[in-house]
Amino acid sequence: MRIAVIGFGTAGEGRLHAYRTVTAGRVVAVLDPSPERRARARQLDPGLATYPTLAELLAAQPVDAVDICTPPNHHVELEREALAAGLHVICEKPVAVRTDEALDLIDLARDRGLLLYPAHNYGFSPMMRVLTGAVAGGRLGGPLRARFRIARDSHARGVPGWQPDWRRDISVARGGIMLDHGTHCAYMATQLFGEAPRTVSCVAQWADGDATAGMDVAARLDLEFGDAGTCEIDLSWVSDTRSNRYLVSGPDGAADVHDGMAEVRTADGLERTDLAPPNRDQTHQEWFPGMFADFAGLVAAGTGWDRPMREVVTTTALIEAAYRSATRGGEPVVPAGLSAAEAR
Repeated sequence: MRIAVIGFGTAGEGRLHAYRTVTAGRVVAVLDPSPERRARARQLDPGLATYPTLAELLAAQPVDAVDICTPPNHHVELEREALAAGLHVICEKPVAVRTDEALDLIDLARDRGLLLYPAHNYGFSPMMRVLTGAVAGGRLGGPLRARFRIARDSHARGVPGWQPDWRRDISVARGGIMLDHGTHCAYMATQLFGEAPRTVSCVAQWADGDATAGMDVAARLDLEFGDAGTCEIDLSWVSDTRSNRYLVSGPDGAADVHDGMAEVRTADGLERTDLAPPNRDQTHQEWFPGMFADFAGLVAAGTGWDRPMREVVTTTALIEAAYRSATRGGEPVVPAGLSAAEAR
């Protein structure tokens, strides 16, 4: 499969390296409006063609799919352009910010017979394998209670030369930590519970105390899954520590992943596993082969596409509901879009 990577910042450069670890796809072109970033791509791989726009690529050479790694404000327009041109799409999170955007993109993909695939790489992480393995077969019992804690002392910075702090610019990022780290937590929770939450409640801390600017720097989300249980998510860009913790518990045991160390306690005893990767690369290249194998396998099979495309909608709807709840002082909100997605 011939792939064009769109956006050659931190994520795009990491993706170029990651594609070298798979056999089913190869990067044949890189798109970026920055001459400096295009030069960087050619430095890393002199055989790559580089272009400033998708239109120029499409006029010059054939590709089968695009992998969109730009900041969020460009995602929807590039997804529409690529799907309209007959290309399968992988897109970094968030695939969309509004549920209506997500539903329209899914409709376009289905009409064109193409796959729109979310690059939800945490779903292919070692920590997620531990959590899903613990939940599978009812090993923890039910209902479940999940608690996710993501603490940072700042946002992740972009590449020098192009707005390194774009994550703090609402016009580019389209949201703050809820849209950034929260998106990962949203689809992880939905996968673990096997369904979308019934309601979402959220309180947020806003940059400069200004909720109208829309830049959240910390948030607490509570997801209610009915009889299945609950999930509590704490996110912060203003913590004095850096840590990650994912805890899922039930009446029969618990799975706890804390900064790369996993412990699973069940009736069978205690399992402890060190999940720390050999490198600390923030693009998580080691998770990519599993994700791309899933994407390529779905494209080849031509079936099973509802799963990733439904996840696009449920994730978008969950985060949109969290923002709506935060502006209402934490009032529970029913995520929109799931019933509409099923009806389509």
